Amino acid sequence: MSVDAPTRTCARPSAPRWGAIPHRRLLDAVAAAVPVDRLPRVETATVTHLLRPVPWQRRSGLVSMASTSYPALAQRIATVIHGEFTGVRVATTEPVRGRDGRQRFDVLVPTPQAAEVAGWLDRLWQAATTQVGSHARPEQRIPTARTMWRAALLVASGAQRRTQIRVRVPDPGALAALAAAGDALGLSVRQHLRRGNSYFVTVDDPAESVQLLRIVGAGPHAEAWVREAA
Repeated sequence: MSVDAPTRTCARPSAPRWGAIPHRRLLDAVAAAVPVDRLPRVETATVTHLLRPVPWQRRSGLVSMASTSYPALAQRIATVIHGEFTGVRVATTEPVRGRDGRQRFDVLVPTPQAAEVAGWLDRLWQAATTQVGSHARPEQRIPTARTMWRAALLVASGAQRRTQIRVRVPDPGALAALAAAGDALGLSVRQHLRRGNSYFVTVDDPAESVQLLRIVGAGPHAEAWVREAA
């Protein structure tokens, strides 16, 4: 009678486990933690630029400059724009089918002012990208980079399953800006161009992902989202 040889097993090294908590819960934690040194104009420039193409017509006489599921974020954007223009307000819209099912908050401006507001927001964005450049002063560059990445995570990452930190951006200039912001924070950010002119920036290393998430205010959710598998 033959006896089968025992099966030899080799323990695999533990691998990063992504998504230990839902991606939406992670972003909610980021949204709830508004840093003391938040830069409202940088935040506004990042949100409105990464949500392009905007503006689009939402209702009679009004145009939306940004639409987000975070009311506090929408209110901060509206406050910044209202400081320069009159007639700005935030309106609640119904959940959109096919998205995350959450209520949306739109930053609305009167249609006759839309082009002027959009041009002003573009100038804000150009100023923000200059502030994260390699020649900017560290005391300006690092806070700007932190605010830019925090805003980018909130508006450009959906609730889908993620195996990395990934942000979709509208153009090569935004790719370069977020890469420069990542460099200012000591992170390795990769730039991607996909079919159909889809642009993405990613942070692929789990340790750097946790570092970024802690920088932007995710707290203990940072380690919970990306952790070593048992």
